[in-house]
Amino acid sequence: AKDTLLHDAAAVARLISRVTRSNMPPELTTTLPHDIKPKADRIRQNSPDKRCIVRSFDDKTIHVVIDEDGGGKEMTVCYTRKSQYANMEYLSDILRPGMHLNLLDCQIEGDTITPRIIIVEPDCLMDISVIASCFEDYGHHPLMYFLSRIKERANTQAILLGNYAGACLDDSINDRRFSAARTLIANFREKALEYSSCNDFNSVKFKDDAARQAKNIVDIVDELRKHYDMAKAILEPTFVCEKLGLQGRVDLMTTDLRLLVEQKSGRNYFIERNFANNQGAKVVEKHYVQVLLYFGILYYNFGVRHSDIRLVYSKYPLPDGLVDVTSLMKLVYEALRFRNEAMAMEFDIAENGLEKTLPQITEQTLNTTHAKGFFYERYLRPKLLSLIMPLQTMSPLESAYFCRMAQFVIRENIMSRVGVVEGTGSCVANLWNMPLAEKKETGNIFTNLAKPTPVDGKGNTLDNDDSGVCDTLALSVPDQGEDFLPNFRRGDMVYLYAYDHEEEPDARRAILLKGGIMTLHTDKVVVKLMNPLAKTYLNQNKDKAWCIEHGSSDVGGGAALSSLYQLVTAPQDRKELLLCQREPQTDKSIKLSKSYDEHIDEIILKAKQARDYFLLVGPPGTGKTSMALQFMVREALDELGQEARQGDKGILLMAYTNRAVDEICGMLDENGIDFIRIGSELTCAENYSKHLLQNKVGEKPTLAGMRKLIAGTRIIVGTTSIIQSRAYLFSIKHFAIAIVDEASQILEPNIIGLLASHRASATGQYRGCDIDKFILIGDYKQLPAVVQQGDMDSEVSGRLLSGIGLTDCKNSLFERLMHQELDKGRTDFIGTLRRQGRMHPDIADFPNHEFYSRERLHCVPLPHQQAKEIGYILPSQDDMDELMKRQRVIFIPSKDCLQPEISDKVNADEAHVVGDILKRVYRFYGENFNADKTVGVIVPYRNQIAMIRKEIEKTNIKALEDISIDTVERYQGSQRDVIVYSFTIQQPHQLDFLTANTFTEDGHDIDRKLNVALTRARKQLILTGNVKTLSASPIFRKLMEYVKEKGGMAIRQNMI
Repeated sequence: AKDTLLHDAAAVARLISRVTRSNMPPELTTTLPHDIKPKADRIRQNSPDKRCIVRSFDDKTIHVVIDEDGGGKEMTVCYTRKSQYANMEYLSDILRPGMHLNLLDCQIEGDTITPRIIIVEPDCLMDISVIASCFEDYGHHPLMYFLSRIKERANTQAILLGNYAGACLDDSINDRRFSAARTLIANFREKALEYSSCNDFNSVKFKDDAARQAKNIVDIVDELRKHYDMAKAILEPTFVCEKLGLQGRVDLMTTDLRLLVEQKSGRNYFIERNFANNQGAKVVEKHYVQVLLYFGILYYNFGVRHSDIRLVYSKYPLPDGLVDVTSLMKLVYEALRFRNEAMAMEFDIAENGLEKTLPQITEQTLNTTHAKGFFYERYLRPKLLSLIMPLQTMSPLESAYFCRMAQFVIRENIMSRVGVVEGTGSCVANLWNMPLAEKKETGNIFTNLAKPTPVDGKGNTLDNDDSGVCDTLALSVPDQGEDFLPNFRRGDMVYLYAYDHEEEPDARRAILLKGGIMTLHTDKVVVKLMNPLAKTYLNQNKDKAWCIEHGSSDVGGGAALSSLYQLVTAPQDRKELLLCQREPQTDKSIKLSKSYDEHIDEIILKAKQARDYFLLVGPPGTGKTSMALQFMVREALDELGQEARQGDKGILLMAYTNRAVDEICGMLDENGIDFIRIGSELTCAENYSKHLLQNKVGEKPTLAGMRKLIAGTRIIVGTTSIIQSRAYLFSIKHFAIAIVDEASQILEPNIIGLLASHRASATGQYRGCDIDKFILIGDYKQLPAVVQQGDMDSEVSGRLLSGIGLTDCKNSLFERLMHQELDKGRTDFIGTLRRQGRMHPDIADFPNHEFYSRERLHCVPLPHQQAKEIGYILPSQDDMDELMKRQRVIFIPSKDCLQPEISDKVNADEAHVVGDILKRVYRFYGENFNADKTVGVIVPYRNQIAMIRKEIEKTNIKALEDISIDTVERYQGSQRDVIVYSFTIQQPHQLDFLTANTFTEDGHDIDRKLNVALTRARKQLILTGNVKTLSASPIFRKLMEYVKEKGGMAIRQNMI
């Protein structure tokens, strides 16, 4: 405003006059106002920030309920006053009753609040890098947020160069003996798949560019050392900012918060052409947005009012390569407006669907700046049109499918951030919404951790040298209290941070180190960090306490949306197949190369003859991995013949969980079949880490050698999620067949994109779909995918979708295609394994009758299934030993032990029972005890795992510490000689959680969770539960009556 400008100019003129001790020129004294700008036009912050819920609103005010302890107070929020500076009139278009708001920098007068900034749905954190990427030269419409997540993840030479440049920055900061060549070799090895599958890779140009970037970075780091204490530098720290609804990871900053650096390796036309952007700086707008939002986090998380912000453009030498960035609040407000509008759109799609939004995704809508000219027409517009045109040309069925599934995915993603289903884990917002006492009660936090010590991959302490970096830390765990039971396990993504002893840990006020749990014991936890950490940081925080909380990632939601988009853009033939618009094909002339097993040869033959897909139902213990999968792989290798040895085509083996992938790796290893595993050391069993790609390429890999290795290895193995995130694999490897285990556990949006994948080859040649045919192995009577939405939210209506068998978004693609085949009366593309070789007949009897009456399962039989005795030959010490030697299936009633101060997701008495049983099993097995095969424990809640671990430690039997204790969901696909199942629950309402995955078939209640728990045991099944509570469930009551009738009901006084 002109008045504001004149008052500001007068203030500057008076400052210059006083500093220089000179009079103000007459032309200014007559032009500029002499009075001070009225304070009424400024917000006078006189209140802490507020969280509120919208009741109603108009074009000037919002009527809200303040969310505070002691009850909510109704107040009125002004959002269009000039004193607010930020233009927030747009909020009238996105507000809705029930919406959560953060009111920041508040001025309160009576019952009226005037905030400087309003953030909508702040519990849903949006990643800063994603926001910045949406600021294109042609504008930043909120629809760009949706489009940013459907785009395929690129893998270009420019991206690889940026990754290498980032590694150079890290190493040059932490290593005074920095070697660009050494960093390149390490980066090459770490990113072997990315380098090998990069279509536009030019090694000569890359080496030249890399050398130039490395030199520039060294010079820039040396320049920074002149002005800042780089001993305080920390690389890629993570921040969560609930106030602004943001999260992000900064490339470099100092722990005193004086310096904040973001690095970019690409071109900057403003530097090259020596002119400023619209904001007056030689900075790309999206980069400007990114660093300013990072500074916003420092301001609202730590109260930092000044920090030196630098953008490193490592393509350019000094001085151009190091750009000083000034704070520009107008751009900050514009970025926060984008965040608010994009988040409101997410909630609208989750609630009302995508159908009304889809027609808005046009060039006219997205080109908000009305960009024209050569650069737009030549480079920007073609990319934009190639992204959005497939969405505008979908058939009615494709549109209905895409819109319904996208709504389901977005809603699921929102719920994972703001809410959680009982027993399934934590939501992101628990970091700040859950009180510390509740975090401790539920085991979702480790506090007062001490002595963070660098260790190697096996947990051995490294030298005490304070220089250099470390990527694995061991922390001592003090007594967390008698009632504390950690809700963590190996592989969990976590935040590790330091805090002052006299304060409560708060992730919002901390520098977060992201990592994963490697090992977990009562007195020690080992964390593998995602990024190397300078040892000086540990020394600087040696007197502080440390904390571990659950980490978060938005990868799942974006990957599922991208998967749906892959289907939309897939070749018509594959779309019609997956959407049941054409029948799958078979070739009856194909024969097996040999006979494998007379009982399943017919199934293997049908799978081989299928040209498009085959569905295999694999009930528990029927050899779907050890036999069926193995035979299918052998036949696929035979069918490929000479092609496979030349590396023209391959076989892709996938499963939903890393545990199931380990099982596949074990089968391949046992049969001498070579393979490459895609994944990390943290998620791979140690026995198979030698097959990880990064471990197979050698210490000094070459591009030709890596490509030869990948092309020449016939079999690639990985989880569906890791393969989806590394889809550029398909640029170098075409697959004749993909076999997916645990397919009934995978939500359709999480798999359909892989099956529809269609990338160009490394030579740029388009080959159609990357997978010629696929085989899905599953069992819809075992556990489905974990979904947070209720039945009404996931239910599907409409003729088009019901016509392809899509009635519920929670169902898997495996289940949908299976029902389609059964409805059509086709048998060429489905098979069921009916001979189980896992359970002894006494164990299999109940699940066979209750859950698999239609399949009519029977034993192979294998020797252990024919055995009359269990095999416990030591003399009995009491009646319980006698019962264990006599009965295959035992139920031990647990005592009431519910305590108000302890979570109802643990059961101390059952933990004691389990510990006692494990001691007996260990004694009976003696020197034949094997932690990986002898016994395992299944529980419904993760908290119960910790309670049982405590009981195991009391036994002082070291071997028992290595046994597997896990939830039913994680145990699917595994087996042990003896399985102990602790039902844990003591309250009637918990039955809903325990029996949630139940459906009726042929008059039987198919309890999928119970089915999995009962069918993991080979020789003996021991159950413990609260009889009174469990009796309220018909299926549990029937199970207990069955065990009692067979003589397996224990009497507690016989227990030690």
